[in-house]
Amino acid sequence: MAIERVSIIDAAQPVKAEEARLADLGLRERADLQKWIIADPSLIEPGLLILTEEYDKWATPGGDRVRDRLDLLALDSEGHLVVIELKRDDAPDDVHLQAITYAAMVSRFTEEDLARIHADFLRRSGEEHDIPKALQAIRAHCGDELDVALLKQPRIVLVARSFPKQVTSSAVWLNEMGIDVKLVQFRLWASGGTHVMTTSVLYPVPGLEEFTVVPARAEKAETAQRAANSTRNRKAVLRIIDNGSVEPGQTLRFRAFPESMAWDNNEIERWVAEDPRRGRATWTGDRSRPLRWEYDGQCYAPTSLVKEMVEQLTGNRPGYASGPRYWLDSDGRDLAELADLPGEPAPDTP
Repeated sequence: MAIERVSIIDAAQPVKAEEARLADLGLRERADLQKWIIADPSLIEPGLLILTEEYDKWATPGGDRVRDRLDLLALDSEGHLVVIELKRDDAPDDVHLQAITYAAMVSRFTEEDLARIHADFLRRSGEEHDIPKALQAIRAHCGDELDVALLKQPRIVLVARSFPKQVTSSAVWLNEMGIDVKLVQFRLWASGGTHVMTTSVLYPVPGLEEFTVVPARAEKAETAQRAANSTRNRKAVLRIIDNGSVEPGQTLRFRAFPESMAWDNNEIERWVAEDPRRGRATWTGDRSRPLRWEYDGQCYAPTSLVKEMVEQLTGNRPGYASGPRYWLDSDGRDLAELADLPGEPAPDTP
């Protein structure tokens, strides 16, 4: 491993900073390191929403209390839960085993569980948030909809000053087996009265897949593709707003899109035909919920509306749907096609 040197630049010359430990500086894991990450989650990864800290309300199916305390639970922008385990200095040999246990437990969380947990965290942080508002914030972070399949596959991020070989080799193997584990190394440096902290991803090494052949499970590949599709679905709305291919007030109609789903397309078409309002939505131009469903007058993202329709029909909310594929303009073009149209050229400036 390369040895990192940090220098403080002053007016005269670079001054070497000496590495320090949190304990040496009188800093603590929970009161300091954990609070820094809550204040700025990008210290370890961009796009994280911290859902809660110090979560310990676990119980067995029989109702017995489980005495474990999860440092941080976050949600990434794709919709994966992220278990974050912090160690003030050097990580112990079994830190990954503890995190795997937490990941297994949070994989059972539902949307409602997460909303309740996040609302409680925000209240403890001094913000007034009820459960519906917390759920809205969680959904908005992922583009207005959570994918149940992604929630069941949490990621793990371990944060420490250093990691022993037992942890690094286990992280490599777990990733090869399809469990997403990231090792983030932080280091503190002191020079006079100045303190500097650096954070870096120790594993997985960027570009590592170019040098190794890693077995991947079909299930993980499918989930990754779902995440990519969900991102494209969210961006489709933004591209339509940018290219102006759908005007506010324009009516769109529903069509059953032929993809493998947990519902019968013929059945949903019959359900829509029973009340034509179910098959019509008005484009509002809102960046988050651009469709106003004629049936209930509420606004939805395209995917959320398809899921709402399926839930009203079957009683079960699906984990995934290609929402933009289900809504057509008067020319028969769906939102995914409209999103790919070129924008109107800017007018010439005289």
